[in-house]
Order: sequence, then structure tokens, then C-alpha cells
Amino acid sequence: MSLLSEYLEKIEEWDHKAFLNIYRSDFSKRTKKFSIVISFLGSLYFWGLVWLIWFIYGYITKDYYLLVIFTSGFEQSIILHVIVRYKIVKRNRPYIKLKTDGVKKHDDFLKIPYIMRESERQSFPSGHVAFFLLFGFIFAFYFQNWIILAIFLSLDIVIAISRLILGVHFPIDVIFGFVFGFLYALLFLGVTWIYWVRFFYWIGPIFSGIFHFWL
Repeated sequence: MSLLSEYLEKIEEWDHKAFLNIYRSDFSKRTKKFSIVISFLGSLYFWGLVWLIWFIYGYITKDYYLLVIFTSGFEQSIILHVIVRYKIVKRNRPYIKLKTDGVKKHDDFLKIPYIMRESERQSFPSGHVAFFLLFGFIFAFYFQNWIILAIFLSLDIVIAISRLILGVHFPIDVIFGFVFGFLYALLFLGVTWIYWVRFFYWIGPIFSGIFHFWL
């Protein structure tokens, strides 16, 4: 066994033990319900609703700038996220890997179709944590107010803990959720956002013209 393999094996062993210590803690039903609710804030369902709100706001005010950076930041980052999570790492969730230890999934805020449940078997890195942090950076960047980022980061820590309580992520998953959230934000806001803005403002009138033509 190589030194790297031995090191990774020790990390995974620690990860499993740390997760089980947290998961098996005597949390009340109220704490678990709270974890389900706070965890929902990091889901794509919640951010889909936020996107719809900003779409309506843009349609009314004709100010699409926040909608554009919000959409493009997500689009770029979700591509990277899918590659890392489903093509490179492919790490199963705790309720799959540690099923024999009695670990169960407890985050069913909404009834998710079977096909979508099957596509959510992988857990590294945590999408809830990564994208909540990314959107915190985007909102802070747009409003030029870094207190917003501090609020998002604080909530993200709570979301990360809730994902452990609910049995859907290991500690390493949520730790690297923060790492990847920062990397997604750094790549987007530090390098590519201006190109996305130009692209969307170039293609926007084309779609608008097609839309009005068919009407």
C-alpha cells in the first residue's frame, strides 16, 4: 500500500467515526425538524424559487443584472460540480456506505421522485454547502456589502451541521463544500463573470426578438 493510499484510508476512517459520533448523538425531534428546514435553504428547490423572484423582478424593472450573474454563476459552477461529484470522486452518501451501522436518510423535506433520488447517491462535495456559499459571494459582490457574506457563511455552517445530523453527508463532504464554494466563487467573480454578462446581454435581445415574433 502506497503512503498516499494509507493516508487517504486513515482520513476516511476518521471521517466515518466523526460522522457516526455526530449522527448518533441524542438529538431531539425538534432539532431534526429544524435541520430539515435549514437544510432546505441550501437545496436547488429553494434557489429555484429565488431565481424565479429575481426573474420577475427583472421583468418588471428591466434590470436583469443580478439575474444574469446569479444564473451564470450557477451554470458555470454546476458544470464543475457535476464533473467532480459524479465523474471524478463518485463517493456514496453515509446512509448508503454505512447502512449496516444503522444510518438512515432524514432530509425528505419534499417528496423527491425516485429517478432524482437515484441521481443523488453521491455526496462529495456537499452541494448545499458549496452553492449556498457561492450565492453568498454573488450577493455580496452585487450589493457591495460583505456583511451579507458573513451572514451567508454563518448560515452555511448551520446548514453543514444539519447535513451531518440528517445522515446525508460526511464531515469531509461539508468541509470540502466550503472549499469548493470558495473556488467556484473565486473562478466566477475573479475571472469569468464579465464574459458571462457580455454573453447574456448579447443573446438576450435575440431571444426577446424571437419571443415577440412568435407572439
